[in-house]
Amino acid sequence: MDDAGNSSKEAEAQAPAPANQAPATAAAAARGAIHRGPMLRLAAMQLMLFAAYEIVSSYAAPPVALPRLFAAFVAWLVGCLSLFVAPP
Repeated sequence: MDDAGNSSKEAEAQAPAPANQAPATAAAAARGAIHRGPMLRLAAMQLMLFAAYEIVSSYAAPPVALPRLFAAFVAWLVGCLSLFVAPP
């Protein structure tokens, strides 16, 4: 019994601290990147607002090329998804 207690103490001493460990999977690393704070939300909001401004202002301008409108729509969609789909 004494040997079993010593072996578990040795295993605990050899195990690294969880704070110093790297994420085990890519999903854990992605979750850590999402939860990094309000900077991601701010960037997503700015991207969404910029793209919406481009789309609305193209209505008042002379005819705008469709690739530019499509790029603005994709930027708006990415900003919207980043803002509302990412967990708080």
